[in-house]
Amino acid sequence: MNRKISVILLITIVSLIGVPQAQANKIILNDFTTLYNASDTKLNTCKTCMASTTPPVSWNKYGLDLRSNTAFNRSNSIQAMKNIEPLDSDGDKFINIDEIHNSTFPGDESDFPIISTSSVTPSSTVTPIQTQIQTPTITPIETEPKSTNTIMNGFFTLVMFAFVYFSAIRKRKE
Repeated sequence: MNRKISVILLITIVSLIGVPQAQANKIILNDFTTLYNASDTKLNTCKTCMASTTPPVSWNKYGLDLRSNTAFNRSNSIQAMKNIEPLDSDGDKFINIDEIHNSTFPGDESDFPIISTSSVTPSSTVTPIQTQIQTPTITPIETEPKSTNTIMNGFFTLVMFAFVYFSAIRKRKE
């Protein structure tokens, strides 16, 4: 009986080794939705920063800019988010903050704010404020290190450990 409890405890510990990394990405998403009041928008998803959330995971262009910012910290990424607001991460001619305010993904060049033109002539002339667009150097989509593919790694480790354990028990009975 003690052996079974020990094995179950060991399996649980091994499978939870990678959970802090997965939790870190949830913290980043929470920082984003809190900072931009985006919890009820389509931006409340990992897709805002990630090109792929299935192994091997990878960051999109906005996520790469966020991650490469000197202020980036997985436990508090708010300052880094503010720092990359004036950038056009995905190269679609809209700066990140404009895309976020319009609930479009700042890391996806095919998702951008719709500009509508009005047929009504305004009574006063409005001078638009031009926002300087800083274009970062183009970097390829970067694949996360294998250690951050935590859920799959933990699950695989759990399955392999269970297989070895039950194979040993079966062999001992024979």
